Amino acid sequence: MIKTLNQRERHVLVGGAVALGLLLLVFGVVVPYGAGIKRLDKTILSRQAQLVEVRQLQVDYRTLKQEVSRLQRDLDQREIPPLLTFLEQTASRLGGRENLVLMRPLPVVMQGQLRIEGTEFKLQRLGLEQVLRILQQIEQAKPPMRVDRLHLKQRFDNAAQLDMNVTVSAMRRN
Repeated sequence: MIKTLNQRERHVLVGGAVALGLLLLVFGVVVPYGAGIKRLDKTILSRQAQLVEVRQLQVDYRTLKQEVSRLQRDLDQREIPPLLTFLEQTASRLGGRENLVLMRPLPVVMQGQLRIEGTEFKLQRLGLEQVLRILQQIEQAKPPMRVDRLHLKQRFDNAAQLDMNVTVSAMRRN
């Protein structure tokens, strides 16, 4: 059948075959190759971002591990005053004994080898500086203490004074 075609028809047929071959080459090889390269470039960028994040997490992990070690050392100290005594002394020293309205121990919670003691206390007629000093003393105390709940209320009779209601937890070893 090809032999019966004239020269012009053969050129058209060869041109069509070449065009079809080029189309197959472009759409079958070049375009998928380019898409694969773009996909791999995006994957490389995302993996690099993940690597940066993992390195930051590694630094955070080391920091947290050091903090846990410090807290373990603090928990292992034996000469620790009772939580109520510490809070009463702190509140009396910084806020004034007459402003201490309430001190109520909360039930002790056991978690493995840790005993978590909680106390709620309320102070009235404090200045903002006194509130901040009391909270700072609690945060820097040994054994580690944390403020679970803090409620500050501005007094109706003196806008410069605050009423403070705080729940504090302290962790100790059994």
